[in-house]
Amino acid sequence: MPRVKLPIKLLYLDIETTPHEGTFWNLFPKYIPINQLRKPTEVLCWAAKWEGDRDVIFRRTGDEDFIEKMHGLLDEADAVCHYNGKAFDIKHLNREFAVRGLTPPSPYAQIDLLSVVRQNFKLASNKLDYVCRYFGLGTKVKHVGIELWYDCMDEDPTAWRMMTRYNKRDTVLLPKLYKFLRPWIKSHPNVALYMDTDRPTCGTCGSTQLQSRGSYRTKACVYRRWHCTGCGTWSRSRQQEHTTSENVLTRAN
Repeated sequence: MPRVKLPIKLLYLDIETTPHEGTFWNLFPKYIPINQLRKPTEVLCWAAKWEGDRDVIFRRTGDEDFIEKMHGLLDEADAVCHYNGKAFDIKHLNREFAVRGLTPPSPYAQIDLLSVVRQNFKLASNKLDYVCRYFGLGTKVKHVGIELWYDCMDEDPTAWRMMTRYNKRDTVLLPKLYKFLRPWIKSHPNVALYMDTDRPTCGTCGSTQLQSRGSYRTKACVYRRWHCTGCGTWSRSRQQEHTTSENVLTRAN
């Protein structure tokens, strides 16, 4: 079937951060006291792209609109797709916004693909590179390790070219993984609310190519069940078809 354009502004993003810098007396400390922290972590660079666009937007520390540009993108987005972004990317960005005196961007939904993987599959690893390779979606850019971060912090041009490729590649992988996982995303924003149609519409991808496939039963009601031929999502009608017999009791909590 023809590809359906998503009716919401969906932003894919990925960030890279610097490590904490500090001093320590041995190689096996139980913890590092706060007064030995010389410089806390910062956002090093980020890459983002809009659903449906080919171009990847990239900014790095030192760029004039480094953080302000990302704030504007999030402010414009209806939803943001990332990998472990709820625990990592978004919180790092929020810190950068706050320290610069920026107020929160307008509210947006979050689609964290790491949570989707953890909730639905038992894989050998939940790392983005392994998940994408396992499902045949591509691989991340290989690099030398943490030395790449050190070299970028030292403003090495060669290292920054590699980091740019690495950061952008993660953002290119996200749409592929998102579309593969889409029918498994239980808390996906309801995109049907952004459409003006009276036809049954898939709340995940916005397609109206739905098949009526039996009924969905709760403890008290029966609903028509639908299957989207576009993305594979199962859904149910919002209005009940009928209730179960009144002599069927429900459990008292």
